[in-house]
Amino acid sequence: MSQVTVVIPVLNEREALEKVLNELFEVPIPRERIIIVDGHSTDGTDKIARKLGVKVVYQNGKGKADAVKEGLSLVETKYAVIMDGDYTYPARYIPRLLEEAVVRRCGEVIGARIHGRENIPLLNRLGNRIITLFFNVLYGTRLRDVLSGMYLVDMEHLRDATYEMKGFSIEVEIASHMAGSILDICEVPIEYRERLGEKKLKAVHGLKIAIDLLRLVWRYNPVLFIFMVASLLVIPGLALGAYVAYYYFFEGVRYHVKGIIAIVLTASGFNALLLGVLSLYLKRMELRLRKLVTRK
Repeated sequence: MSQVTVVIPVLNEREALEKVLNELFEVPIPRERIIIVDGHSTDGTDKIARKLGVKVVYQNGKGKADAVKEGLSLVETKYAVIMDGDYTYPARYIPRLLEEAVVRRCGEVIGARIHGRENIPLLNRLGNRIITLFFNVLYGTRLRDVLSGMYLVDMEHLRDATYEMKGFSIEVEIASHMAGSILDICEVPIEYRERLGEKKLKAVHGLKIAIDLLRLVWRYNPVLFIFMVASLLVIPGLALGAYVAYYYFFEGVRYHVKGIIAIVLTASGFNALLLGVLSLYLKRMELRLRKLVTRK
């Protein structure tokens, strides 16, 4: 475990942190390889960490993304494991994450929450599936849980990352960087436990993550983003077409100009949609070719 540093962003996790750290010691993770990034907790979370002999730093900025970025900037080992400090992620899976990274040469290994899904709130579970599906379509991956709060990264491939997202979008941004850098993202099935303490992830965070994912689309495949937006012309086109058709068949009224506009909007939207799909597959082909060239 000397190759791994564990970064734990925390904010008022007094109820859970001691249990989390004790599990890490059992793995075993050396105390000097654990970094607690405290978001200025008011419940004495930092005191618990110091009492157990691990390093505590106080984050600059606000939110989970800033905490993770600050923790990663202090990592000196080849690999880093990021995990939440709320007791939901068992530390015993860290050796499995490391083994997967070494054997398969993965840029990132995600602990996919396959067991204990009932402990994930239903709305969060649904949002995770939608965002993971969108991510898979965008990058041609086959992930099951891109939003997991426990994952291992190869620091060699993360030091040149340009972080732009805030809050809970950091997981998607790191995965996007790895996928965009033609690195394999692997998964290891893990158990997800009911958290200790107050829940921090709310429905509004899921909406923000979805918006941030669109921003990532703009960064990594702007052509796809433009055509996705343009394809929305189908909606007013079909609505106007339905309006014209209704009055023609049931009222005998002909709206020639409106009919032409409906046809133009609908055709333009469908063309944009097809071009968007084409740009997506071209981007996937580019990533595959870059992977082949890199491996050779």
